[in-house]
Amino acid sequence: MNGVVRSALALALLASTVLACSGGEPPRAPAAAVSTVPGDGHDGRGASPAPSPSPSASPSPPAVTLKDASRALDTFLETDEVLRAAHADRWAYQLTQDGQRPITIAEIRTQGGRRPAGYRWDHRTVLVPRQSGAAQWFAATAERHGGAGGARTGVFTFVRQGQDGPWRNSFTSLLNPGEKPPAVELDAEGYAIALGSRDSSVAISPNLMGPLHATVAEEGPKGYASGLIATGPQTTGFYDEISRTKAKAKADDCMAYESIFASAPNYPIFALRTRDGGALTMYTLIRTSSWITSAQGPGQGQGVKCSEGRPVAVPAAARWLLSPTKDLMIHQKRQIVETQQYVSAVPPKASTAPVHVVGYQGVVTGGFNR
Repeated sequence: MNGVVRSALALALLASTVLACSGGEPPRAPAAAVSTVPGDGHDGRGASPAPSPSPSASPSPPAVTLKDASRALDTFLETDEVLRAAHADRWAYQLTQDGQRPITIAEIRTQGGRRPAGYRWDHRTVLVPRQSGAAQWFAATAERHGGAGGARTGVFTFVRQGQDGPWRNSFTSLLNPGEKPPAVELDAEGYAIALGSRDSSVAISPNLMGPLHATVAEEGPKGYASGLIATGPQTTGFYDEISRTKAKAKADDCMAYESIFASAPNYPIFALRTRDGGALTMYTLIRTSSWITSAQGPGQGQGVKCSEGRPVAVPAAARWLLSPTKDLMIHQKRQIVETQQYVSAVPPKASTAPVHVVGYQGVVTGGFNR
């Protein structure tokens, strides 16, 4: 038995003890269905805990200390690495919830749980708001080394239900190359200030970031929300990509194409006050892209059949869900669902500057072909 496997087993036993002592459930395999297509009755998260409520600010003494949060972050990063290397998938699922559950399932199914050799995290920082109530959370940043593209900074949030509940990873994103997170305001003891989802003291309330971001991605620079969010690859860049794909699908394959972005109401929104009076906001969007035969397309007569049964390549990111050979033909519709997690720097209320999207992670988490 080699050292990696021994370490994995040891950490697995440790994780079992931690979950049992903290009121968590022993690991279970996720539900068999992994599709996250809206309305199909499956969310791809398996036996996930109930979604975390959106956090709000509180002046109470810290229910979560800086030391507690640092220990939880270190434990997650080290345990997750070993469990994935040992292909202990069910244990890895138990470390996540909310948007990170379907993303983790997709990553493991796509990559076999493997990470690049020499993968490590440095410069770990926790951002812990003072709070009370059953739902508790904190954010964190850490610099990732060993992945493609050089060093990248990860942004995380962790949640737990109750003082003795296990910490689970709810949100993970990567800052875009060259970006730094806005400086978070800390009190004299080093604690952050959380914003409620409807806090109106910043340019865009946290609960409105998702809908406005979705609008810019769909409508581009001419949409009503374009002046509120800065141009970039994950805003107007998505609009350009959709426009190109729509034109190609029509010209080359006689198909209608659409790509819809929507807020994820079952997943929490996290926001912290920044030193400039704005906010560091973390939220999730669901992108649903569809290729539709002309016979099924909007405004098309049922007699038009030019695209029925036409072969269209399955995107590489969706091949863990759709077979590149069996699902090549589209008779009626192909749909691919992506879970996206964003980090945005929101300016103060009095500012005229737009919101700047600084971090993004997007993974295909569902789909079907028929």
